[in-house]
Amino acid sequence: MAADTTGGTVRRRDRPSKGALREERILDATRRLVTERSMADITIDDIAAAAGISRTSFYFYFPTKQAVLAALMEQVWERFGQTHGWFASSGPTRADLLDQLRRVAEMWQENSKVLACAMPGGFAVGYRPLEEFVGRAKQRFVDGLAEKIRRDRAAGLAPEGVDAAVLARMVAVVRDHRISEITDLPEEQREGALDELATVVLRMIY
Repeated sequence: MAADTTGGTVRRRDRPSKGALREERILDATRRLVTERSMADITIDDIAAAAGISRTSFYFYFPTKQAVLAALMEQVWERFGQTHGWFASSGPTRADLLDQLRRVAEMWQENSKVLACAMPGGFAVGYRPLEEFVGRAKQRFVDGLAEKIRRDRAAGLAPEGVDAAVLARMVAVVRDHRISEITDLPEEQREGALDELATVVLRMIY
């Protein structure tokens, strides 16, 4: 290493540890496997083999398959949080809303198999840590939208009416249900469906 002016050494940029890389391999392997068959049909041996590690090594990083799924969900929901740019705008700003919906739909499609595990009837139902995490992630959307509704109402840009938090939850239910349907549509139909969804959301709020 090159010496610094104080007689010490210049540290190289930190690299991911072997443990972090191995954990990421487990997540990547599970993500690939779940696109091929259901999580219920995937064994820990399957995940370990796909990640190139032993079953014993798997348990060093994750106690269960559900824990792996929870880690995958966390990555997905963090990305979802990055799509919430519309919340910072003032008023309807349809173009910003449509951009947000488009990005959400793209992410939903990319991660549909993982997200399906947390849906009613999915593999992760009953796994409390994951259910609690999904609940917090959804609440983040509701809180962000509710704050926008209150701000726009105070500015005279949106009419008074249903409590902002209640309205935000209603919008979330409509959005999530329709987005999951849109990702199953032929590609040429998705933009029109997203435009319709934007119209519904704006009419609910404004």
